[in-house]
Amino acid sequence: MSARDRILSRIRKAEAPAAEHLAAPVPGIASLEGAARIERFCAQVEAASATLSRLDSFEALPAALADELRQRNLPAAIRMGADPDFAHLDFGGLQVSHGPGRIEEPATLSRATFGMAETGSLVLLSGPDNPVTLTFLGETHFAVLQESDVKAGFEDVFAGLRAAGHDPRTVNFVTGPSRSADIGQTLQLGAHGPVALHVFLVAGGVE
Repeated sequence: MSARDRILSRIRKAEAPAAEHLAAPVPGIASLEGAARIERFCAQVEAASATLSRLDSFEALPAALADELRQRNLPAAIRMGADPDFAHLDFGGLQVSHGPGRIEEPATLSRATFGMAETGSLVLLSGPDNPVTLTFLGETHFAVLQESDVKAGFEDVFAGLRAAGHDPRTVNFVTGPSRSADIGQTLQLGAHGPVALHVFLVAGGVE
């Protein structure tokens, strides 16, 4: 081993304990696993004024979506991107259109990449599969998330994005419907985006 290699080896050994010492502590709520993680996510979604229903499979989505639209007195129409998880589904009597979100849209549908149990947030990536405008334009936003994609906290979310090789232009964290209390200190839903958010949580992949 050369003198240079010996010096670099000593430096690496000295840096390793320092890196471990500087690692930020992770709170307990951001370390939940299994069923506890899923239950925490569901509770936080509803605490943020969103609604949630659980599906056994992706194939159950069209019927569940049609039912939600009826219950909300919305037209039997949905706007979505080109996500491959939706391509094989039969949306039956629903009028389906594809492309970016539009301000006059009654309802939009997105596929969330991850959910975060710590805050009940959805993590949505920009791109043609799920245009970011679907998240923010339209009256009601429907989002689909698989249980196996529910992460515990911020650390797991960013680690998951890196591991999957995602490199989108935009990453949006959405927690409940749009809201603001800027006017008269009164909370108003739908102030800067959808007035309602509903999450379809699809079973599977959680140990």
